[in-house]
Amino acid sequence: MSEHQDSLSQLWHNQKVEQADLCEVTKKWRKVKLKQRFYVALDFFSLSIPFAILWVKAEQLDKFTLGLIFAVMSVSVVMVFYITWLRRFSLGWSNVSTEQHIQQLQKQIQNNIKIANLSLHSVWCVVLLLMVFYGTLYYFQVYPPEKLVEKMLLSGAINAIALPCIWVWASRRKARFNKELIELNHLLDGSAS
Repeated sequence: MSEHQDSLSQLWHNQKVEQADLCEVTKKWRKVKLKQRFYVALDFFSLSIPFAILWVKAEQLDKFTLGLIFAVMSVSVVMVFYITWLRRFSLGWSNVSTEQHIQQLQKQIQNNIKIANLSLHSVWCVVLLLMVFYGTLYYFQVYPPEKLVEKMLLSGAINAIALPCIWVWASRRKARFNKELIELNHLLDGSAS
């Protein structure tokens, strides 16, 4: 039995161990942080454009349309702050212990899955909101029918191009983050192959 343990011990000690490349990990982490900061900046920038357009065009819009647009923008502001809150783990990490780092990494991947889900669901929400928006404009006869149809066709064309792209992008991100979380959990459980 002693010989069997010695041979196992010897085999164990002869295993080749690859050290983690700390420079590579640090480089990858900086890239993730930079990406997350870019996304936050893009989210806030996306809010500033409609507000700027509203500021310039407010006098040309009737109060009803202005109210609908402000309602949608209010929801957008809440969503941007929520998404920024979900990104908090990758925005503010500092030198923490390995265990805390792993916990934060797991939480951020889980939050990235939530963000991808939110992006997926935002696609059909945009379609629904546009239908309600234009239906309300039609019902209250805010625009002449030909002008309303023109606006509907323009926004419909833009969304017919943009929304499927967002759907595919969000689906791929969700799948990627699900895979990363599963791999990380397997690695932590020691069941990685």
